[in-house]
Amino acid sequence: MNSRASDEARRIFRLDAREFAWVAVGSLVFAAVFFYPILCDIKYLGPGLHDWLVAAPHFSNLTQLPINNDSDLFDQLRWVPYYTLTHYHQWPFWNPYKCGGMSMLGNPESGVVTPFLLIYLMGGLLTGIFLEIYLHIAIAFVGGYVLGRELGLRPVACIVLAGMFPSSSWLPLHIAFGHLNFLSAAYLPWIIAMLLAACRLGQAFPAAIGGLFCALTLTEGNYAFPFAVILVAIVATTLAVTTLSVRPLIMAAIIGVFAVAFSALKFIPVEEMLRLHPRDFGASFLTWKGAMISLFSRNQDAYAPSPSVWYMVEYGGYLGAPFIAFALAGTVSGPRRAFPFVLGAVVFFLLFMGDTGPHALVTYLRELPLGKNIGICGRWVIPLVFCVGILAALGAQFLCDHWGRWGPRTAVVLLTIGLVDAWVVGSPNYRYLFHYHFDRPPFSGSFRQFWVETPIFMTYIAEANMGSVNCKAFGYYVPNDGILAYNQKGYRGEYWLTDPGTVSQTKWTPNRLSFDVSATAPTTLVINQNFDIDWHLESGNGTMASDHGRLAVEVPAGHQRLTLFYRPQHIVLALLMTLGGLVAFVLLWWWERSSAARGQPADDYASAL
Repeated sequence: MNSRASDEARRIFRLDAREFAWVAVGSLVFAAVFFYPILCDIKYLGPGLHDWLVAAPHFSNLTQLPINNDSDLFDQLRWVPYYTLTHYHQWPFWNPYKCGGMSMLGNPESGVVTPFLLIYLMGGLLTGIFLEIYLHIAIAFVGGYVLGRELGLRPVACIVLAGMFPSSSWLPLHIAFGHLNFLSAAYLPWIIAMLLAACRLGQAFPAAIGGLFCALTLTEGNYAFPFAVILVAIVATTLAVTTLSVRPLIMAAIIGVFAVAFSALKFIPVEEMLRLHPRDFGASFLTWKGAMISLFSRNQDAYAPSPSVWYMVEYGGYLGAPFIAFALAGTVSGPRRAFPFVLGAVVFFLLFMGDTGPHALVTYLRELPLGKNIGICGRWVIPLVFCVGILAALGAQFLCDHWGRWGPRTAVVLLTIGLVDAWVVGSPNYRYLFHYHFDRPPFSGSFRQFWVETPIFMTYIAEANMGSVNCKAFGYYVPNDGILAYNQKGYRGEYWLTDPGTVSQTKWTPNRLSFDVSATAPTTLVINQNFDIDWHLESGNGTMASDHGRLAVEVPAGHQRLTLFYRPQHIVLALLMTLGGLVAFVLLWWWERSSAARGQPADDYASAL
């Protein structure tokens, strides 16, 4: 091995700065091309190009809030942290604007503990939403290329992996209905790349980076976290068996430890919320015909006839003919190398099929901790497409290594056809981000609950300084039957005493409430928000209580000022875990950087796959 190859083998990323820069620029161009339909006509519903491509772009789309089915749900989950931090200067622990109040950090679908929160703080809600989508497409592209290099692939094969995964219809379909929690699947290629780099170098720091990316799959969403856990388990186990080494298992464990540490600020509140308010999605399944439609039909429009119970959005993951040809070539030409990803594709396909019988794979998955919260079966198409993408890259590598100069040329032609096909089939769904419109309710001078028949306008309601009571069936929620809106019969106000006395509110913020109470006898102060065990009494005499599910304080007779505050029960522990993980992360970097300087040899684990 010459000195240049030796230096490359010791690097965490198997590409130099110049190549990385070109890939980064290419990813931004790729993301712009595939995200372009967001600027196009939103009135026409249907698959294909038709007339929308030749029409002038609708730049006005970038000035309105995306509202389409679940879009509003995830818009609100980003507006609340942004507004809580910028207006009230509080950490976004509690969300009073949804369902009568619920934990913000504890909501599995929230995206608070993420670097993208900084984009929202600097640019506002609209800028944050568009950049979050656009940059995640680019992140997935770069991650795929980095993984391809870690697998020892040529640039053409790396681009196959980089381009196929984020261009498949699963992403534009989910974004069409506003499912921003699936954007964190963009980190899957980074996690596997870091696992392989850690095994190759025999160092823990790349695994720690993989743990950081794995943590982001949870802190930015929810579903991509189990995707990542299963992928790491499959790749690490098969690699350990084929190399007769425990190193891959050790590196996988390190990824897990850092994933838990870096995600603790969300993982611990989420565990608490799901323990108190579990959500069982129930059975869901696909027939073989439905699965074939989901994967191979070129009608991947968000409003296409559904292959199962829910919209096409929940099942589509288009695999174009060129990429299928690549994947078959990759499987046949190197079965040993392809085995982990063939196994992954089989596992995820079985999960994708869902509850097909009493011994379906998903039934065993539900027996794991928090397993009953796993949602619609069609969402497993995402890691399935990822595994097929790796097999396709291996097939492109086979073509590049054979047929002389015609091999790489054939690979480039098939790659071009595959990406154009994916763009035509899937990307038009980005148009549907703005499918609905809603007249904003008038601004309320003081916070109060509001009822609207169709619960897909929660962000507009929150911006009007009101909470949306009707939110059931839209994301995670808590029971709120006792919470009434001011425009509902039986509404008593946002606070009241159960016995004679007077009460006035002196301060309202999401995490802190203050009241002036005068009571002639012991009474109960009832607040028109959901009770939660993490509400505490900061000042005044009283005992926190639940009044038919409503937040309440039992107070003695007399005049006093009460202040309530909300803080997740184990937030200090979570913060200490995250800080501990950060310290360990830095120490690992410093120690292994010194070890690398001493010239420790690296092993080529990519060749073992």
